[in-house]
Amino acid sequence: MILTKFSPAILTAISSQPGATLSDDGSDRFVRDDHNLFYLELLFALARNSNWHPHLFADRHIDQCVSIVAECHLADRAFYLVGIFLRIAPEQSSVPSLDSITVRQWWDIMRYAWLHASFNTDDIHCFEFLPVLVEGTKRYMHLVSEFHLRSFIGDVDSTRDSQQGEGESVAVAVKELRTAASDMLEKWVSGQGVVSP
Repeated sequence: MILTKFSPAILTAISSQPGATLSDDGSDRFVRDDHNLFYLELLFALARNSNWHPHLFADRHIDQCVSIVAECHLADRAFYLVGIFLRIAPEQSSVPSLDSITVRQWWDIMRYAWLHASFNTDDIHCFEFLPVLVEGTKRYMHLVSEFHLRSFIGDVDSTRDSQQGEGESVAVAVKELRTAASDMLEKWVSGQGVVSP
């Protein structure tokens, strides 16, 4: 049974007290960043269980995550955000609260997520999430610049290389994504342009 009071309590715990202000240039910013990281890690874990999805929406956790996207320039936060969003919004459904995330923001958090994954495949939760990350990335990969595509391929290579011998299905999924990205880059470089999937 899901503890219905637990979900709203989580949001209360990470929110500022009424009337309190946080300074962006002081130590308050680092405290907020740490709170965001711990909060996102917890939501990432909860989003693995579909029974939590209605609570994450109803208690405005997804809205809180969307508000973090704009200031997200750290790979670990991006990894957890992507994990939460892709788990609660499978391809076949539409989630209105995610509509405010721009295409560019989606790609930015996707590429930061891959950067994080390239250093953390020994983390079982990261490893288990890779097939979902592969499928989500395929939806946004056609929007990337040549520079970011080259960097992305490097992160995918690092991820693939660091998980050699681990799950075969995960290795196949990552390899297929790498091949698709390389094909896009080859078309780009040869002047044929990138074609949307």
